[in-house]
Amino acid sequence: MGPAATVIAGVGRLCVPLDRLRRALYRALAPWSGPWIRDRDVRIGVHGVTVVLGSFVLALLAPLVLLALGPLVLGVPHLLADVRYLVVRPGLHRRALAGLVGLPLALCTVLVDLRWGLLAAAVAPLLARGPAGRRLVVALPFVALLAAGLMALGPTHVAIGHAHNLVAVVLWVVLGTALHPPSPTGRAARWATVIPFLACGAALLGGAADGWIGPALGPSLRYHVASLAPGLDPVWAARWVVLFAYAQAVHYGLWLRVMPEVGRKRPAPRSWAASLAALRVDFGDRALVGFLGVAVAIVVWGALDLVGAREGYLRLALFHGPLELAVLGVVAVEGRAVLRP
Repeated sequence: MGPAATVIAGVGRLCVPLDRLRRALYRALAPWSGPWIRDRDVRIGVHGVTVVLGSFVLALLAPLVLLALGPLVLGVPHLLADVRYLVVRPGLHRRALAGLVGLPLALCTVLVDLRWGLLAAAVAPLLARGPAGRRLVVALPFVALLAAGLMALGPTHVAIGHAHNLVAVVLWVVLGTALHPPSPTGRAARWATVIPFLACGAALLGGAADGWIGPALGPSLRYHVASLAPGLDPVWAARWVVLFAYAQAVHYGLWLRVMPEVGRKRPAPRSWAASLAALRVDFGDRALVGFLGVAVAIVVWGALDLVGAREGYLRLALFHGPLELAVLGVVAVEGRAVLRP
């Protein structure tokens, strides 16, 4: 057994007590939670609403926790989910010209330059499989976004930072409809997540929570305004900062908790051990240990230098917003079926 397999085996042993606890909870709650356990769509709806409302409450009460600790604890696992469901599962990385998108995405992070990522997003629909006219039409807004980045990188960077959380929710809906036949319960579960997500975001931006925002942000508001709402007056700046904290938390929650329900073939809940085995199939032991090592390193770094670790994670994750845009462009050309394994 190689070193990577040894590490994964150790993680697998940690799953054993977690699975025992899970089974005990299911048995204890079975009289009340039977439909939730049996029906995937019900679980998706329950988890989706919980993610949205929980993120909204935390954004009101502790936005700094979401902004500072969320990326450090959940950031790398969410990047893994992005790559897994948008690239590895559909096999987009195996396409002949995938390197023409993958290389600028890598340079985006290595050089810490968003313009390379925007180039990848502009190229992706042009390389998709579809009529040339459709590919050109779909590529136009991405080319315009690249042009905006070349002319005014700062404002474009801020806009992409906010927009990619919305794009992630759109891709979650698209992937769900691609992987499972539409059903009344499934559609209700998605709308029960999307409508509250939009409503809570509109409430934050409309000022419904202004009385909570100032005390919750405190003296660190200036630091976050510089990257998330530069140049705005204090009231609107605070709203946009808290909106970002909320939307980012929903982004993480959907992709880490709800997407696994959407992505698996079997409708029943999966054990921790089975989830680990599925990750090994998708990534292999070495890549999985690499992701695990980066995740642990970011957390340890955060314990020593919170601000530095957060900025380090954001540099590492710079590629994933353009990645989501690139996949959205491919879906716009080829249809949502392109996301099926």
